[in-house]
Amino acid sequence: MLKYISETSDRLSKLKDGIVKNPGTWTNQAVTPESIQTQIDGLNSIGKAVEDLQSQASSKLAEARALQKAADKEAASIENLAIGLEKGDPAKLNEYGIKLKKAPAKKTVPVDVLQVTLQDDTDGEGFIVTASYDASADMYEWEKGKADDPTKTDVIPELKFFKATKKTTYVDDDVVKGVRYFYRVRATNTAGAGPWSEAVSRVQ
Repeated sequence: MLKYISETSDRLSKLKDGIVKNPGTWTNQAVTPESIQTQIDGLNSIGKAVEDLQSQASSKLAEARALQKAADKEAASIENLAIGLEKGDPAKLNEYGIKLKKAPAKKTVPVDVLQVTLQDDTDGEGFIVTASYDASADMYEWEKGKADDPTKTDVIPELKFFKATKKTTYVDDDVVKGVRYFYRVRATNTAGAGPWSEAVSRVQ
């Protein structure tokens, strides 16, 4: 759940509990436990919708990668055909947006298992999440999950797509104190995706 949604939902829940325990104080007031619960339900509903969208984003990311690879292959095939038909004439090839150059070294799929480190942000809110560097990576793809029991480190929850970054370090402020979060990462480039790292967790 998004941090700001979770914090407000918890705040409202505590206020509702106080009203329920002191009904005489709140007689004839416009605010009621039911009206507060309606707001809580709305917050939780939108939070669930966001989580569902993050899950869909993971699927769309894989679909986009597959489409990009197919389109890139088609573009290369057309360029090679144009070079042959125009007999390598630089002036003519320029009309296709093709510039003859030495072919770059072909990228290979990343093979290294990355390492993940977690530490509290300097302001005490959120984590500084870091992956080890991979020279073959164009992007770093991250997954995140929330444990049911913060005391257990050996039970890994379902991990969902969280973000893709070009940098090895970012700050995740979307955390709730007392909850254990798990993260894992893999390096990706135009050739494909490398292996997932071990899932690493932390509680703030």
